[in-house]
Amino acid sequence: MGQVTIYVEDGALDAAKRAAERAKVSVSQWFAKFAVEEKQKQAQGWDDFFAEIDRLRDEGGDDFPSLEEIRVHEVPDSPRESW
Repeated sequence: MGQVTIYVEDGALDAAKRAAERAKVSVSQWFAKFAVEEKQKQAQGWDDFFAEIDRLRDEGGDDFPSLEEIRVHEVPDSPRESW
């Protein structure tokens, strides 16, 4: 587990200590919960993003051609020469 040093105003630290005491956790644990919550928000943000992409595709809102549509007029490669 990593360690960090943070600098906060005295009033903010006092408030954090009181909040940690109410939650019956250490100040470090109390601050760590914010990092965990931020990580979850970021993960949720990506989940929401991809869910929206899937929703648009399912609704037919994706007007970008499929790979098959792009390659339909491709000319096959010539056979390679042996050396």
